[in-house]
Amino acid sequence: MNFRTGGLQRIHQTSLALMGLAMLPAAALAEGLGVASLGATGGLTIPSAYVLNSGDLALSMGNYQDPKLGMFSRQQNYSLGIGLLPGVELFGRFAEYSSRRALAPGAPSLTGGNGLSDISANLKWQLPIDLPGVPTLAVGATDISGGAVFFKSRYAVASDEVGPLRWSLGYAQGKARTGGAKVLDGVFGGAELKLGSSRATLLAETDGTQQHAGLRYYSEELPWLGDGQLVGTLQRSFGATTLAGRSANATSVNVSLVVPLGMADKARQRRTDAAIRPLAALEDAVPAGAMVATPQDRLDSLARALRATGLDRVRVGMRGNNELVVEYENHRYLHNEADALGIVLGLAAEAAPAGTTRVHVLTRKAGLEVLETSVEVAAYRSFLRDGDAARVKDTMDFGRMPGYDDAAVQWAAGEAGAGRRQNWLRVEVKPLLSYALGTEFSAFDYSLAANVRSTASLWKGAEVYADVVQRITNSSNTEPGRVFATSRQRNGLRTLALQQSFWLDPRLFTSVGAGKFDHDGLGAEGESILFLPWRADTVHLKGSYLRRPDDARPRTVEAYAGSYRWRFSPETWVEAGYQQYTDRSTGPSVVFTRWFGDVAVQLFARKGGKNTFVGLELNLPLTPRQGMAAGPVQLTGTARYAQSIRTRQTNASNAGNFVDSSAVRPVDLNYKPEVELLNSGRIAPADITGQVQRLRESFYLYARDQID
Repeated sequence: MNFRTGGLQRIHQTSLALMGLAMLPAAALAEGLGVASLGATGGLTIPSAYVLNSGDLALSMGNYQDPKLGMFSRQQNYSLGIGLLPGVELFGRFAEYSSRRALAPGAPSLTGGNGLSDISANLKWQLPIDLPGVPTLAVGATDISGGAVFFKSRYAVASDEVGPLRWSLGYAQGKARTGGAKVLDGVFGGAELKLGSSRATLLAETDGTQQHAGLRYYSEELPWLGDGQLVGTLQRSFGATTLAGRSANATSVNVSLVVPLGMADKARQRRTDAAIRPLAALEDAVPAGAMVATPQDRLDSLARALRATGLDRVRVGMRGNNELVVEYENHRYLHNEADALGIVLGLAAEAAPAGTTRVHVLTRKAGLEVLETSVEVAAYRSFLRDGDAARVKDTMDFGRMPGYDDAAVQWAAGEAGAGRRQNWLRVEVKPLLSYALGTEFSAFDYSLAANVRSTASLWKGAEVYADVVQRITNSSNTEPGRVFATSRQRNGLRTLALQQSFWLDPRLFTSVGAGKFDHDGLGAEGESILFLPWRADTVHLKGSYLRRPDDARPRTVEAYAGSYRWRFSPETWVEAGYQQYTDRSTGPSVVFTRWFGDVAVQLFARKGGKNTFVGLELNLPLTPRQGMAAGPVQLTGTARYAQSIRTRQTNASNAGNFVDSSAVRPVDLNYKPEVELLNSGRIAPADITGQVQRLRESFYLYARDQID
């Protein structure tokens, strides 16, 4: 390994600075991780061996730019990172350094020497080594994907903490673009020192070519930001030069937000225990001479309580003398069906008539039975009080109840057993966003609209729905006649369709729809899902057909897909298949999904013909956890909003990373049965048993007040 004298001198200068920092009063290091400007957890500009916790999301923006890339009037860095797996973090980064020219609308404003615009992916893996005296070790790569190469590098780094001092030392091999400079190359290192009892730290480091010093502040956890943490950084470079050798020291800032997307069971249990209004102890006996509620009174009270929590089509009854049966439909708690199920199980266990040993709960959607859950009453009542999930998990059962027949249940008299429908029209509002990022025309072109969906249930499994789109705002380049005009959201009635869903078999679910799609086309679409008997995996077949007016090109749009979904755990899925895309190209696809609470992060690769696209999709609810209660008209947000970013893989035969919004697009159903009816695919037994603490939490949040 050859070291340049200048590099050793820079490291020596930095080490002297770090020794000075270490002489300051000792204190515990502030908790938290900062995001370096290159798009990785670390110091000011260098990565460390630490990674985001699994399920942590990091958003960052700043204005640092390496001067060897040129001198520009505008510097922007945006990054989004996720702790994808234990010890693995993935960052996507958008960097634009430019001196964009004011030209006529629709003309390129970024060419050649007046700027660069780059989308890149960065990956870091923390080695699973935990030995006394051995620092934390990690390897990583920057600028993995895309056609342009501005920040490409591979590195190994070690980090550790000594009292108030956190240090990192590593080596990188950078790759320069033709005629350009390497950004992270050679030996790099740095340290971060906590300032007394404050939440501020001092940083000093070298990236192998220049030195940096800065001040960083870590906020407390902020409940109004989902227990997120804000991290602000102010930094200054020293010894920075351009490719021509001119001094280019500069001051820059960076602001990051790190948010945990999920919550561990133990943390959820502690939070619930700290906030609950305790239930009466189980051993409390009924006072002598007190009136005892009859079974019918109990069932009436239970039905009223369930309706009071905002659930619909509530029906309660008894099977035999000791099994309570509850049916319900939920359109209020849209983050996760576990919230509604927790409410029903908790109220049913507490209000069950004397002598009831087991509760059976049937979850319905559009009148269809989609989930059956049962539990022992005594075990569940104990669980509500002490939070010990072991016994309640052992007594839980799923699937069709042995010998269950609607007619075999003695439904309660009157309103309690009627299953009366309260909701007649659901109105869902969600955003629609189309965009182009980092082109020669603009850093960000977009068209934003609101999609208002009205849905009415007809008969069992049947729904009619209509989508109306209202454009809100857009950039000038999406105006008619401009370069991205085809991405402009179109106002008016977008969809009017009838959807019919049904179970062809206890393990085969099918949903098909027909009507008006994409404003002026007529067509049909559908999906079938086979639930395998030997494990929680599923097979998916879906397709769509659209015929446009005679003057449209193309007149027909067809897309089909077949895939197999491996469920390695309730949180981790891999789905591989073969597709005919909307542009009629064909090829394989693979999607990796990780669930963090109610947020899904997907990595995908799709090949159609000679084109291969890779990208990331974020899928999350845009609605309150507890929405509007069931009523004649029910207004909601969307249970699932998906937004993706993708880039074309370049190669010798396909060297240009050109924007083509219609290329290699998979089947995108207007009505997504898994989202609308099957809890976004989370209805396997392991999905419920893995969320028992959430069941308890939702009862105390939304139903405890129904118990006297």
